[in-house]
Amino acid sequence: MQQPHTQDHAAVLDTAVPIISAQGVDKWYANNFHVLKGISLEVHRGEVVVLMGPSGSGKSTFIRTFNALEAYQKGRIIIDGTELTPKMKNVEAIRREVGMVFQQFNLFPHLTVVENVMLAPMEVRGWSKSQAKSIAGELLERVGILNQAKKYPGQLSGGQQQRVAIARALAMQPKIMLFDEPTSALDPEMVREVLDVMRNLAQSGMTMVCVTHEVGFAREVADRIVLMADGQIVEEATPDEFFSNPKHPRSQQFLSQILS
Repeated sequence: MQQPHTQDHAAVLDTAVPIISAQGVDKWYANNFHVLKGISLEVHRGEVVVLMGPSGSGKSTFIRTFNALEAYQKGRIIIDGTELTPKMKNVEAIRREVGMVFQQFNLFPHLTVVENVMLAPMEVRGWSKSQAKSIAGELLERVGILNQAKKYPGQLSGGQQQRVAIARALAMQPKIMLFDEPTSALDPEMVREVLDVMRNLAQSGMTMVCVTHEVGFAREVADRIVLMADGQIVEEATPDEFFSNPKHPRSQQFLSQILS
């Protein structure tokens, strides 16, 4: 049985300098839609932050600015001391430190599971094939699918493919892991196996920012819940405070819909 995310974990957070600092971030799409409206957020090393909110609130866009998958027009984003400028300088350095798991698995169908995990460390970090294979094996064992290493993605279930995607992101040895609704494309019976991997990752001390509507996971694992609506952060609170006594009317409305 998984142990809940406890205050012991929060006590070891490095609160001196945030590993992610977003300051007054604005983003417009080409049609002048103002999707992010002056958002500021700090995430500390070892912290697990869950972003929640209604569809269209800007959650996925915001999390994707942390590794330059989305550009922003105003404000500052600093990742582990390196500023990610709107002109996209420092992108490659930051992407090496920030792993990301998406709704869709985006695995290479012509490569085996182990080859999918080996590829980026060999190409980007310059690891030898034997080094990459050794690390890939350790990570596939960590996510519980080492026995699937020689199969191709098309031979796996959705939950297994998402666990490969997590192992692939971890293979780059990132300091931060971003999850953008990683269970939303899965059948209900496959959700738990992916959340279990994420729980274990959180308990190992990984800094994580997760966009998810999985309430049980958020209650158990998050240090902080951040509710977004209409391109803004409307409430930040501990899971206990957020789910038991939300302060903002927008939070109350959102929870009444997802908890009903």
